[in-house]
Amino acid sequence: MTATTFTLVTTVPRPRTRPLATAFRAIRAFGGAAAGVVLLGDYGPPGAGVRNPRPEYAPGPD
Repeated sequence: MTATTFTLVTTVPRPRTRPLATAFRAIRAFGGAAAGVVLLGDYGPPGAGVRNPRPEYAPGPD
């Protein structure tokens, strides 16, 4: 027979958050997107937006 020991974990280890790093990451993402739109006129791929929830082939209410 083998013996197995289970250790109960009372707290969940959480990763250390770095608000300054998160803020810089957000600035870089939004700044890159803004520069792409302003300087290059690039709005991204056409399929990246929100789609119409009602497909065109569905009949409308009568």
